[in-house]
Amino acid sequence: MNKRWTEHFKADLPTFYDATRKFYAKELKPAEYKGISGGFGCYGERGGETTMIRLRFTGGILEREDLIQLREAIKKYNLKFVHFTTCQSVQFHHLKENQILGLMKECYEQGILTRGAGSDFPRNITAPALRGVDPLEYFDITELVKAAADYLLSFIGVVGLPRKLKVSFNNTGTNAPHTTVRDLGFVGRPDGLFDVYAAGGLGPNPRLGVLIESGVCRERVLYYIHAMYMLFSETGDYKNRARNRTRYFQTTLGADEFRKLFHTYLEKASSLDLTVKSKEKEVEKNGCSGDIIHPCVHRQKQEGLYYVEYHPQGGTPTIDEFTELISAIIDINGAQLRLGAEETAYVTNLTAREAKTIAGIIENHTARTSFEKSVSCVGCTICQIGLRDSAGLLRDILSAVEPYHFAEGVLPRLYISGCPNSCGTHELASMGFMGGAKRVNGETVPAFVLFTGGSEDLGKEKLGKERGVLSAIDIPQFIVDLGKSIEATKSTFAAWQVEHADEFQQLIDKYV
Repeated sequence: MNKRWTEHFKADLPTFYDATRKFYAKELKPAEYKGISGGFGCYGERGGETTMIRLRFTGGILEREDLIQLREAIKKYNLKFVHFTTCQSVQFHHLKENQILGLMKECYEQGILTRGAGSDFPRNITAPALRGVDPLEYFDITELVKAAADYLLSFIGVVGLPRKLKVSFNNTGTNAPHTTVRDLGFVGRPDGLFDVYAAGGLGPNPRLGVLIESGVCRERVLYYIHAMYMLFSETGDYKNRARNRTRYFQTTLGADEFRKLFHTYLEKASSLDLTVKSKEKEVEKNGCSGDIIHPCVHRQKQEGLYYVEYHPQGGTPTIDEFTELISAIIDINGAQLRLGAEETAYVTNLTAREAKTIAGIIENHTARTSFEKSVSCVGCTICQIGLRDSAGLLRDILSAVEPYHFAEGVLPRLYISGCPNSCGTHELASMGFMGGAKRVNGETVPAFVLFTGGSEDLGKEKLGKERGVLSAIDIPQFIVDLGKSIEATKSTFAAWQVEHADEFQQLIDKYV
């Protein structure tokens, strides 16, 4: 798919090249550059001396040819910083002019797409990283996700949007891609149909999605995509960027009126030929079973094949770790690297021997407990709009907690965002943090707003509530004290926060 679209969008690149040269020559201010570069998945970083690039991989799947290109680019351009995002993309950071110009050119020559990875465009589709190989999935959505991505890309440069549009698919009983909290989400059911949600979203004034229709046939997904796209394009707010994401339809119209409006556009789409014929994607590899006892190795639904789970701290492996991993994957027939929506990567389609090899490579670099798999955006040391150093906070928390070796479940997985834009998805966390500020002894200090009680679980979705503002410097000790309190009762955070609600509030009050 990407090769087709990179060829299609090559004609747009001179605009990007010209703006980028002007940015580095200080002829364009960061905000002016963002207005042009964002549509190419590129943004200036804090300080205005470097940029980053976001590479778009549908639903987070990287094929062998993608990995070869990335390995060559890392070596050729001396890339030093890579990050896995919560929207299942790959980002390279701290790029100088020659690096970003050369990397962009080569990506489009090799079929790696960046168009629409930022700005007011349909963004990268999110979907379960293990679709097609997960033993617990209801049905394979691989080909549907590809068809949906193709259709969304066809709008770029043809039909405009007031803001970005995020589409998501799910085919399991979990809700890891946050499908019910997107601008448009297709939630798979055991009977092979979809429930369709729309007008959801995180960030300022977050909203859970509105259930548009239940029991939708797979073949009709593009009709719903067309309806949502045209509805947003034609009725969205182009004047007030602070209130023009689709979730604001719930405020301006209400859920019932929005649902009616959606069906009006769905009826208009019915005259189009958008039926999708999809089938399960076969894994063309013979398995070879073996005895594997390793916490990072799991069985696929294909007999004799396995996948390895890899979660680098904060979704940011060192460049050497990343290069070693993708080099090993390149040498394995049929293997893929897949990125999940919680900054976890998976290496799929492995025999038992191959799984042991990959597990050996990542063993000393991967998180093991749910707490260690906490999520963070890159934060304000890199992001030009970030308020606080979310990645730094996560490092400090993990370092402070490490000596205590708390058991699984004692501490929850944390979700940390550097600002209200919620790239760390803090609102859906049982415990989350959002960058902010606090007055201490008459001075403003870096701080984070604490959220608790959120849930991404399918059918139990809930937005967390603010519990107070903690100074950034105090949060690691707050988490240590929390772990000690829970460990003393031989409980887990999930149970303890309910059974010891007063004690939990007292602990929060101590640090607020």
